[in-house]
Amino acid sequence: MTFDTLYAYFEQIMFWFGTVVGAASVIVKATPTQRDDAVLAHFLKIVEFFSIFDAKIKEAKRDDE
Repeated sequence: MTFDTLYAYFEQIMFWFGTVVGAASVIVKATPTQRDDAVLAHFLKIVEFFSIFDAKIKEAKRDDE
């Protein structure tokens, strides 16, 4: 197994993982129940734990408020 093969597998895994997370996020936000929101939040905490990037977007406070 060459490095190019491993890279191709990794690339496919990341693509499908992102696709599943994106689709789950859309479905969860479209449904009115809170239970699926909680399940997605737990899953995203696990993803965040293994992530090397900090994806949290913090609101900037405005001085005039």
